[in-house]
Order: sequence, then structure tokens, then C-alpha cells
Amino acid sequence: TRHHGTAFESAEAHEQHLFMLEEAVKRAHRKLGRELGLFMFSPRVGTGLPLWLPKGAILRDILIDFMKKEQLARGYEPVVTPHIGNSKLFEKSGHIITYKEKMFPFMEVESEGDDEKETYILKPMNCPFHIEIYASQMRSYRDLPVRYAEFGTVHRFEQSGEVTGILRARGFTQDDAHLFVTPDQLQ
Repeated sequence: TRHHGTAFESAEAHEQHLFMLEEAVKRAHRKLGRELGLFMFSPRVGTGLPLWLPKGAILRDILIDFMKKEQLARGYEPVVTPHIGNSKLFEKSGHIITYKEKMFPFMEVESEGDDEKETYILKPMNCPFHIEIYASQMRSYRDLPVRYAEFGTVHRFEQSGEVTGILRARGFTQDDAHLFVTPDQLQ
């Protein structure tokens, strides 16, 4: 059994807390998303998989355009990676060991040209892909820092009790960046 408790230093602090709870209910993102026509959920689509409505898609695009301009101004290079990847990529990166319970079931497909099967994973994170891009060519320390940015759509198998509107979803697009630097460039 889990018990929760909250203590306040004064009656005023308690009143302020209750006021903030009321305000939070008024501004709940799922309520506002529905009322403003930004996004919706459908049980036929699936738990935690938002559908962006026209107003929400426009707002989302405006935010992404703004952020892309900021990234370019700060030296980030845009990259785009696929929605699925070979399981060997996620084995090498260590993500399968760490995040397997948060990944959707793996897909087995016939390999091209032989009788073996390959296993693919619906992308739960962008990191291994960005590392592959970085590792695709020889680089000098003089090339660093290298900054990659992607608005990458990822899919994570969150348990139904963990799904919270668009704050914690099973499918979402994240502003994801990876920097490759020398130790003295960390700051």
C-alpha cells in the first residue's frame, strides 16, 4: 500500500497549494488540447498515440521551424534517421539491455538474398543512429565539435498506467541532439 502526505508551513501555504491544484485542472494539457482542437486520442489508433489535429499540427510546425533556425544558428547540423533499425545496432549501443522492456516487440523479416532472418526494432531513441552517422567517416579532433540535431519520431512501449496524454506517450517526436566533443570542449 502506498500512502501520500503533504505538509504545509502555514494555512496560507495550504490555501495557495489548493489554488494551484485548481488552476492545474483548468490548464490540464489533455483538456486544453481537446478544447483548442490541437490533438486527440482514439482507442482505435492505440493508447498513448496522439493524433495531431490541423491547429495542433500548425502550432507544432511553427515551433519546430523556430527551433530548427535556432539549432542552425548554434552550429547544429540536421540529420534524419529511419523509424526502424536492425536490432544489432541497439545491441551494440547497449540499449537492448537497458531499455528492452520499453521497446515494442521486435520484428523478424527475411534477409535479402538468403534464408536468414533479420530482426528490426521500432526506434525507441535516436542515439544509435546519430552515432552511426558520426562514425561513417574518419574525423580529426580539429573537426570537433560535431553537433547533430533531429526532430526524430520514436516509439516506446510505456505501460498503460505510465501513459499521460502527450507528456508521456508511446509515440512522439522529440527534439534530439547529440554532440561529439573533445574533453576540453565539454563546457
